[in-house]
Amino acid sequence: MNMNIHKRISPGTLIRNEKLQKIAIGLLTFLILFFICSKSIIPQKYELNEGDIAPADIKAPRDFVDKGLTEARRQEAIKNVPKQYTRDYTVQRRAVDKIRAYFNQAVELKNSNLDQNAKIEKLKGEMNLADEDYITTLKLSVEEIQHIANFLINEVSKTLSEDIKDNEDLKAAQERLDNVIRQELTSKAMRDLASDISYNLIKINSLYDEEKTNEEKDKAIKAVSDVIIKKGQIIISKGEPVTSRHISLMRDAGILEQDHLGDIKIYSGIAVLVLIVLSIIVWYIYKFKRNVFEENSKLLIISIVLCINSLFIAGINVISPYLIPAAFTAILMALIFDPLLSFVITLPIAVIVACITNFNYEFILLYIISSIAGILFTNRAQQRNNVLLSGFSIGVLNGIVIISIGIINNINITQNLINGSKGIAGGILSGVLAIGILPIFEGLFDIITPIKLLELSNPNQPLLKKMLFEAPGTYHHSILVGNLSEAAADEIGANSLLARVGSYYHDIGKMKRPYFFKENQITNDNPHDKITPKLSTLIITSHVKDGIEMAKKHRLPSAIIDIIAQHHGTTLVRYFYVMAIKDGKEVVEEASFRYEGPKPESKESAIVMLADSVEAAVRSLTSPTIQDIEKMVDKIVNEKVEDGQLDNADLALKDIGKIKKAFIKVLIGIFHNRIEYPEIEKETKDKEEN
Repeated sequence: MNMNIHKRISPGTLIRNEKLQKIAIGLLTFLILFFICSKSIIPQKYELNEGDIAPADIKAPRDFVDKGLTEARRQEAIKNVPKQYTRDYTVQRRAVDKIRAYFNQAVELKNSNLDQNAKIEKLKGEMNLADEDYITTLKLSVEEIQHIANFLINEVSKTLSEDIKDNEDLKAAQERLDNVIRQELTSKAMRDLASDISYNLIKINSLYDEEKTNEEKDKAIKAVSDVIIKKGQIIISKGEPVTSRHISLMRDAGILEQDHLGDIKIYSGIAVLVLIVLSIIVWYIYKFKRNVFEENSKLLIISIVLCINSLFIAGINVISPYLIPAAFTAILMALIFDPLLSFVITLPIAVIVACITNFNYEFILLYIISSIAGILFTNRAQQRNNVLLSGFSIGVLNGIVIISIGIINNINITQNLINGSKGIAGGILSGVLAIGILPIFEGLFDIITPIKLLELSNPNQPLLKKMLFEAPGTYHHSILVGNLSEAAADEIGANSLLARVGSYYHDIGKMKRPYFFKENQITNDNPHDKITPKLSTLIITSHVKDGIEMAKKHRLPSAIIDIIAQHHGTTLVRYFYVMAIKDGKEVVEEASFRYEGPKPESKESAIVMLADSVEAAVRSLTSPTIQDIEKMVDKIVNEKVEDGQLDNADLALKDIGKIKKAFIKVLIGIFHNRIEYPEIEKETKDKEEN
């Protein structure tokens, strides 16, 4: 959907420099969006100290983490984490090896010829015991040695298979083993020997593992969920003394006046987000929509829509975020500009919506879906009522999305249905706001939207209805010119709807003196026969000025008025000019027989000029052949080019060629019943028939 904007209101009113205008628009938009987001995110502040009395109920402005209570619970969880130890299995293995080696040595020494002292010295090399223990060992029989050895290997191994972490565990383990020794060994000497050996071998076998302990503490911390204070929950009641706990909660909520550093961080974050959003939009417009970027009025419209949209969202969010007219921007941008630009503008604005709605994923998702639906539903809208119907359709979709999310989140069915109905209202509100604000933009900025053009093309429009009855020939001529213009505009990528509707109104000025124009002359009585060529020229050319006056009186858009003003350019009224020369009664100045202009300044105006001249010329032909039509189209178009009428219309030579072909195709379709075959074709046809 294309549009033309004429600067009825423009930033140039205050600032003349184009670049400064762009900077001013961008800066103003940034500041307004920044302010709206800041007001939505940063809540009211309170200047309270411990011991003060709360002046009012102070509620949580949003969901936030109670850091104090959360930290207390985490510290409690850390306290409950037991110390972690790592078992040293070599302690058990070395103990068993020592028992086995000691008693094996004892058996060998018992059968040796060494003296007692030498044997004791040998045993000392295996284990550090009292001399009495060595003597007792050597006194035992081989069977007794084997018995006590097996007993100790078994019991010491069993004892060391359990964790012994500290001296307390060590003492308990030794006492348990000592009890077993007293119960199992009958000889006092063997009991004393076994006790001394076990005391020598039972040691701490589990070492404190700081790394593993810290890992367990981390797990315990992560297992503790944040304590959330919900939005609207009372932090401190009116009249209640302020405690350190209240101060802590207010600081966590960001509503304590003393927290300036926190505010600066939030402001910085908001500024960066808004800057990114606007940069994306501006970059796209500069790169892919240069015609929009170069016209500051269009940039101002985008700025105003973004700011109005943000204000609506911020205001209605206070009542209920489900009522937000999420599709408003998408619908309005699609109507004023085109669906693609609407999409590129709407999507980044989701970040602004996120700021305003406290980054609630549900509302962000709803905004995106609603906006895309708004673009799709209004893309083919031809009447304002269609936009309202689109709003209802968007509302139904909103309701379905909200209820679906509610089901996923296990929301109470009654509340879910209420939220869904609010979503429907939000969709309808989007359509109502868009269609209500659109006429304001159309009036202030003289926007011409497809809907406006389609409304103007309705035959029941006062001017068109009046022309049908007062100047029927001109009316039918205008319809044909519209068909020609639309086809040609389509071929070269111009605004075909504007060209067609502009054609309908280009000759409305003829209604002031309809019978001075040939298409409205029913009889052979021609009023021009009774006046001078100069006066005839004045009457003929005045239909442009008369048309402009009528158009302004009926508040037609400037784009249509431009077509009316430019559709003859500065063309020479050749017939009366030649008549004046032939008359020879006075000096003939060519300038007196030309239209005042201006020459066409847009592709659409140029197309209407060519279509107007071509249609009138071909209509004057008697039983034209295809070749006649082609020659006449070439002649008329070439004359306009040679006369310089298209110099300001930004038309390339290839565009003019496409326009000619489009005209010829349509004209052949219009005049096909009256076209005669050229002579060669006649002869060929006769031969075929014979």
